Amino acid sequence: MKTGRAALKYRLLYRILHLISPLMLKKYSFQTDVLKDFDGPYVVMSNHLTEVDMFMLAAAFPKHMFFVAGEHLIRSKHGKFITWAQSPIYEYKGSVALDTVREVLEKLKGGNNVMLFPEGSRSFNGETVELPASAAKLLRIAGCGLVTYHIEGGYFVAPRWAYTFRTGPMKGRIVNTYTPEQIRAMSAEELKAAINHDLYENAYERQRKNHFVYRGERLAEGLGNYLIKCSRCGAFDSMVTEDNRFRCTACGQSGIYTEEGFLKGEGLRFDSVYDWGVWGEKETEQYVMDAEPGKPVFQDKDLLLYEVTADHKQKDLARGNLIGYHDHLEFADMHFDFRKIPAMDMLYYGKSLLFTYDRKHLGITGDSFHAIKYQKLYNAGKNRQ
Repeated sequence: MKTGRAALKYRLLYRILHLISPLMLKKYSFQTDVLKDFDGPYVVMSNHLTEVDMFMLAAAFPKHMFFVAGEHLIRSKHGKFITWAQSPIYEYKGSVALDTVREVLEKLKGGNNVMLFPEGSRSFNGETVELPASAAKLLRIAGCGLVTYHIEGGYFVAPRWAYTFRTGPMKGRIVNTYTPEQIRAMSAEELKAAINHDLYENAYERQRKNHFVYRGERLAEGLGNYLIKCSRCGAFDSMVTEDNRFRCTACGQSGIYTEEGFLKGEGLRFDSVYDWGVWGEKETEQYVMDAEPGKPVFQDKDLLLYEVTADHKQKDLARGNLIGYHDHLEFADMHFDFRKIPAMDMLYYGKSLLFTYDRKHLGITGDSFHAIKYQKLYNAGKNRQ
């Protein structure tokens, strides 16, 4: 692994990206601060809201940074070009990511700057996920500076559950800069609290004040990926969507998703994805806790199990049904004990469940699959252990 300064190619291409990013983001009326006069190496930490967050960060930071990105980008249609142009530090979702941490430290040691989204994944409901202590520990080990960057409006441009982008206002701002000396003077808890404070965003709390318009097509499609439990009848996986409308197939509750990002409909219990989603997550967690030990908690049919190989290819392993228990998953004739799964995550719209088992990076996906149920099941199982 090379520890020197970034190659000239990466620096030149990044400079071009810095200059053209504001033009690429013009349709979102994007505005941002630009960092000046802060010595590196440093880590840039930002909240994570859209798939174009990297362009926002590139617009705000003139000096080259290596990006930490999900490994799935290598397997995307632009993966080869992204790797050639910037050689990101890739991280396997659903893994402990020790190799990623080592590479970040090597880059910083070589005098490079690094940008990462410490949340790991985008928020489904628009509220920033509280960061783990490891984010602060990384900085203390690296002995580098820190810049915190805050994005507003991005959630309504590209909700994680949604299949389409929308156009509307976004902006970013540099919240704080911390020198290595300031970081050394803070405890890990103080540093963690500072980062959480700087990055925190609740998109709906802000939108209730601003009422910005975010226009697009098929605005409601994908809502069922996150709102997995009906707020009227309590049925799981019963929502269907078309264009801007949603409906529960079990009880008929229906409504529309508006251009301001709110939910409207006769008798709706909640008017926002945030409120419904927070309620639904708590209800799902309680459902898991109340389920009878030794009995199936969740079941889904006709899914695909695949492996992400060392050369970043998807190897399909089997098709079958998934059954989730309090302490393990069963797929076809395979058994995955939660005690042997170090981490679990979701990809894209929440339709893929990613985890590591026996050093293999595995995924389960399907057209009507909602991975969040099994994420909640796994979290509860790990907490019991």
